[in-house]
Amino acid sequence: MLTLASEFGRRGLPIDLVLGRATGEYLALVPKTIRIQDLRASRLLFSVLGLIRYLRREQPRVMLTALPHANIVGIISSMLSLRRIPIVISERSNLSRTVADTKLVREKFLPFLMRLTYGRADTIITVSYGVAEDLIQSIGLDRNSVKTIYNPLDIKHVEEQADEPLDHPFAVEDGRVLLVAVGRLDFAKDHATLISSFVRIATKRPVKLAIVGEGPLRGSLQTLIDELELNSSVALVGFSKNPYPWMRRAALFLQSSRREGFPNTLIEAMACGTNVVSTNCESGPAEILEDGKWGRLAAVGDAQGFAAEVMAALDEADPPDVRRRARDFSVEKVADAYLLAMGVDPTNAVGKERSY
Repeated sequence: MLTLASEFGRRGLPIDLVLGRATGEYLALVPKTIRIQDLRASRLLFSVLGLIRYLRREQPRVMLTALPHANIVGIISSMLSLRRIPIVISERSNLSRTVADTKLVREKFLPFLMRLTYGRADTIITVSYGVAEDLIQSIGLDRNSVKTIYNPLDIKHVEEQADEPLDHPFAVEDGRVLLVAVGRLDFAKDHATLISSFVRIATKRPVKLAIVGEGPLRGSLQTLIDELELNSSVALVGFSKNPYPWMRRAALFLQSSRREGFPNTLIEAMACGTNVVSTNCESGPAEILEDGKWGRLAAVGDAQGFAAEVMAALDEADPPDVRRRARDFSVEKVADAYLLAMGVDPTNAVGKERSY
């Protein structure tokens, strides 16, 4: 959302970024052209009254929200504000998988709440066709109300950040081929399968694997690395605000997810010029890679199959020009599509009113 908002602001559109609580490290990345509206709510649900007041006071031209809880709050607030403000909501993950995997009781009620509210949105945007189909089937939406627009990528920013120095001992060239994965260390990313596949790769290739990210499964993943005696060749290097130097220096970027909505990291790696191997999970990878045209796909949870695809990619004599595919997701193209979905002409989208 920040990438989109920044692009709208760059074009001279008046943008408000409305937050339930304006905290977190990403606030520093918000351009000065964007006005931050802090509702000062302790929880997202408690932001309804503040958002109603904001909508009545500012009367924005259109409101764009993302993720289920914020979408629900946005729709309810828009209705209760008694202002006719168009609302466009964005859905970014596979709903049925998310509900099936969660242990939180409140998350199990999401489909019910979404059925009650999503039909009142003017437009529903999904980040992939897989997410769209799952959403339609899960909560019974009218297909005509759902549009798919892929996530945007600021390619120039990625390229600039990728050129930054990488000061980490594991990144030092030592004759081994560097493989890289980036993502939260949690159940959905399934790094355990990635590590298990690496065992098979390491017996046949001089390789090392850097996993960039933090999360609740760090301890169990480190235990697995210890048990497999991979400490010298697999490293959990921690969270990085700028993972792009890792991607740029990698021979391959690897993604082993059980599920995705739309895996931005695949496109980011491709923008760095790095070829990719991914699981064919729901949903996104097959769409991004066009069923294997731009990178190799393996079955979810299949360590042996994943290892085979990695080794085939390493041996590939004529790999695809992945930078070419990454350009299809440029922020300029995606911003145009969003503006059209919000009823704004992207060729004449500058106005005086506060909006979005």
